[in-house]
Amino acid sequence: MNPPQRTRRKSFSFFLAASSVSWVTVLALLLTVAASAGKKPKGAPLARLPERAVEIARLALPAPAQPCQNWAWAVAVEVMLQAQAVLLKQNFWVQKVNGSEICWDAPPALEGLARAIDGRYVLDDGRRIRLQSRYYQGAPTTPDDVIAPLRQGTPLLVFWKGRALVLRAVVYDEYIYPNGQRMFEIREMKLLDPLAPAKQRETSFVNGRDDPAGISGVFQVTVIPEKTMPWQR
Repeated sequence: MNPPQRTRRKSFSFFLAASSVSWVTVLALLLTVAASAGKKPKGAPLARLPERAVEIARLALPAPAQPCQNWAWAVAVEVMLQAQAVLLKQNFWVQKVNGSEICWDAPPALEGLARAIDGRYVLDDGRRIRLQSRYYQGAPTTPDDVIAPLRQGTPLLVFWKGRALVLRAVVYDEYIYPNGQRMFEIREMKLLDPLAPAKQRETSFVNGRDDPAGISGVFQVTVIPEKTMPWQR
C-alpha cells in the first residue's frame, strides 16, 4: 500500500466550541483562530479552568505477531474493536489488508485502509455488524475528534513519525468566555507503541514541543450493530 501524503503546517493548536454550540459557531471560531495565528481574541477575556484529562486507564495491548508497522496498526485496530465488544485479531487484519502475514514497515494510505476495513461482517457468535472508518490526514484540528472516542472508552490509531501508535489519553485546558462559550486546547496526547517493550510503550506528543507535521493521520473504526432478519438466523 502507498504511504499517505503528509501535510506540513507552520503552527499547531487544537480548538473547538462546546457541544452545546452550533457547528456554524464552531466553524466561525476555527476560522477566527486560524486568522489570528493562534492569538486569543482581544476584548474577550477568557477564564481558564484547571487542567483536565480523559484517558483509558490500564489499556493492555496484545504483542504484535511480527515487529513491523503493519502489525502495529493491526494491533491498534484489534484493541479499538475489542473496546466495542468485537474480537477480530491482528492476523485477520494483516491478511485482509496485505494479502498475507507479511512484515511491512511503510505506513498505509488511510483511504486504502478504510476501504479494506469498512463493510459488513458476521461474527463467530452470529452477530452481524458494520464497520465504519473515519480518518483525518495530518494532526487533528478539532479536539472532539479525539476526546469523544476516549470518553466512550475507545482508543484511536495515530500515525506519528512513521509509527503506528495507540492513543489512550488526552490532557487539555478549557477556557470560558464571559458569554459562556467554551474553548479547549489540547496540551498532550498520551500514546502507546505496540512495537516497544511492554514497560517502555508509553510516549507522548506535547503541543508546543513536538512538530505536528510528524503526525500523518488519525484513524478510528466504529462498530455499528445490524439487526438480524428471521431468514438470516
